[in-house]
Amino acid sequence: MNSDITKKLLKIVVLTIIISYGLDKLVFFGLNKISDNVMTGQAIGKLNQFLSVKDNTDFLVFGNSRANHHIDVDLFNDNSYNMGVDGVGIAYNSTLINTLQEDKKQYVIVHIDTKNFFDKDYDGSDIRGLKTKYHRNDQITTALNNSNRLSLLQHIYYSMNYNGNAIGIIKNYFKPGYDFKTYNGYDPLTINKSQEEMRDTILSKADTNEECNKNLEMNLVAIDYLKSMKSFIDKAPNKTFLFVTSPIYNDTCDKDNKMLTALMNELGLNYLDYTNLYKNQKDNSFWKDPTHLSKEGAEAFSSVLLKRYKTLNN
Repeated sequence: MNSDITKKLLKIVVLTIIISYGLDKLVFFGLNKISDNVMTGQAIGKLNQFLSVKDNTDFLVFGNSRANHHIDVDLFNDNSYNMGVDGVGIAYNSTLINTLQEDKKQYVIVHIDTKNFFDKDYDGSDIRGLKTKYHRNDQITTALNNSNRLSLLQHIYYSMNYNGNAIGIIKNYFKPGYDFKTYNGYDPLTINKSQEEMRDTILSKADTNEECNKNLEMNLVAIDYLKSMKSFIDKAPNKTFLFVTSPIYNDTCDKDNKMLTALMNELGLNYLDYTNLYKNQKDNSFWKDPTHLSKEGAEAFSSVLLKRYKTLNN
């Protein structure tokens, strides 16, 4: 190939890289400006609200949708926030817990599910739910770098970390879904009359006895993130942590529950397993589906937790 042509191609490539890099930073700056003003929705609003209140809040809840829909934080403390987010796992929650101010006195409930600890495919990729804070929050940036869950391009082109969230962010920017000033993060699940028959059908299909897996192995990625939480707890003596697993409709195997309990005890973490709390209850009004409580069930479960909370604080 002619050397002049080669030089021109190289110039085009270099120029393209420089322009794309500059445009990326402009887009990133613009999206940051917009997203910083979004305080509603799970695309970024709930995370923004959490980061703004986390060090001024006395009572916090972390976890997935079962934390979000099951724990009414107002029963515990007027100054509280439920940071439960649909679809996340222990990697996401461990990262957020490590953003807390170590010397702030707080009571923290962490909802954990056995599925993270015994899912051989769990790789901590739920931490990508925090990618909109890459290079915007030091602790989250460090955790994302250490996770190896971001591609090489995401490390260079920061605006890519808004992929999948931009539409939700823009929507909530122009039309907030609720008044965040009165929102505590708790989202109860209501069941209307027309949904009861479908709910009962779903629950009847879950009411079976499946064979328990005899060769359960704990996921090392989940254990590492749990140990990261433990390290933070050891540095935060003013905080009281309680780990819980909320009820499910029909737990066909308790081997995993026992193994997780043993691990929590080994690490010296306060853990309460409420998986079978409503196992013998025949009334379906407590349930939205086999793994989620209805508002009625969530209020009942929150009351059970409240009694435990009062015991620990007396």
